[in-house]
Amino acid sequence: GMPGRREVGHGNLAERALVPTLPSEEDFPYTIRVESLVTESNGSSSMASVCGGCLALMDAGVPIKSPIAGIAMGMLLGDNGSVSDDNAVIISDLLGTEDALGTMDFKVAGNTEGISTFQLDIKCEGLTLETMTRALDQARVGRLHILEEMSKSLKEPRTELPPTVPKVMKVQISPDSIGKVIGPGGKQIRALIEDFGLANVDVEESGNVQISGFDMEQMEKAKEMITMLTSSAGGGGRGGGGRGGDRAPRPEYVGPPAEEGVTYQGKITGIHNFGVFLEILPGAEDGSTPGLEGLCHVSELHVDRVRNCEGFIRGMNTETLEVVYIGKNKKGQNQLSRRKVMEDRGVKSRDGGPPRRVENKPPTPAPEMSKEEMDVIAQAIENATTD
Repeated sequence: GMPGRREVGHGNLAERALVPTLPSEEDFPYTIRVESLVTESNGSSSMASVCGGCLALMDAGVPIKSPIAGIAMGMLLGDNGSVSDDNAVIISDLLGTEDALGTMDFKVAGNTEGISTFQLDIKCEGLTLETMTRALDQARVGRLHILEEMSKSLKEPRTELPPTVPKVMKVQISPDSIGKVIGPGGKQIRALIEDFGLANVDVEESGNVQISGFDMEQMEKAKEMITMLTSSAGGGGRGGGGRGGDRAPRPEYVGPPAEEGVTYQGKITGIHNFGVFLEILPGAEDGSTPGLEGLCHVSELHVDRVRNCEGFIRGMNTETLEVVYIGKNKKGQNQLSRRKVMEDRGVKSRDGGPPRRVENKPPTPAPEMSKEEMDVIAQAIENATTD
C-alpha cells in the first residue's frame, strides 16, 4: 500500500542526512533516486537506510563528497526517576524494546567531520546539557565505528558508472546558435542523435547543450560536430563531420523586416522545451537566403500555462502557428506571441482571471482635498488641543 506517515518521516530524515554529501548538478547532471526497502527491523530503519543508501550511491558511481553513517541513541532512567546525568544511562544502537521502555530516541547521522542531520524524541520532562553532551559524544564514537565497518566493503565511490547508465557530456554554445543545432523542424538534432548513436541531445535556452549516450567516443565526435555547426565557419549536414570547416558563414535574412504588432502565419522550424521557432517571412525562392525566424517562448504559446511545450505542439498536429511579432529582446532575437493573438480574439484563461503578464501602470494619485474639508479638519484638531 501507500507509505504511511512513519515511512515518509523516516525517508525525509534519511534524505536530509545524505543530501549534503551529493555532488552538484554541474558535476553530476543525473536524477538520483535511492530506495530503501525494510521488511523487518528491531532497530532504527531510518539510520539503516542512511548507511545502506550511502553504500548504494558509492557502488553506483555517484561521486559523493564523503561517506555518511547514522546511529540511533536511547536513554534509560534509574530508580529515582529524576532527569539527571547521574541517573541517565545512554544506549547506543537503540533496539525496539529499549525504545519502548526508554525515554529518548536520538538519531544522529554524519561523516567523520560532523553531523549532517539529527532528530530527537523524548518522553521525559527535559534533558540536561551534560546528558546531551554524553549522548553526542557516544553517538560520534558509534558513527565513526560504523563508517569504519562500511569502508571495509567500499572505501570510496566507484570511478565509473555502470554500463547500463548513459554517460553525460556538456558543451556551451551561443544562444544565437541554438537554431543551428536544432535545425528546421528539429531535423539537425535528430540527425545528431541518429548518426552518433546518442541517447539524447538536450539544448537549454541559455545555450547549454547536454549530450547523453553510452559510447564516449561517439559522444566526443558529436560534441565536435556541434562545435563545428555553431562556429562562425561551421556548416550543416548530417554527422560524420569534418567537411564543413571551410564553408562560408551561413547566409542571413535579407528581406523586409517584420512589423511589430502584425499577425503572421509562422511555419514551425524547431520545437524545444523553452519554446517554438517559427519562420514568419520567407527567404529567397532559390534558397540562397533563409527566411526570418523568431521564437515563441513557452509562456507566449497559450493563455493558460503550458507545462510540456513539445507535447503541446505535437498534440495540435499542425505545421504552422498564427503569431504576433512583439519585437526584439535584449539579445536582438525576434520574439513572437500566440497568446496575444488568442487574447485579441477574446480567449480567456480557464480560471477566468486576468492575463498572466500584467503591465505595470503608475498608481492613480489620490484626489486632493478641498479647502472647506481642510478647514473642518483644522478646526477639529484645534478644538481637541484646547479641550
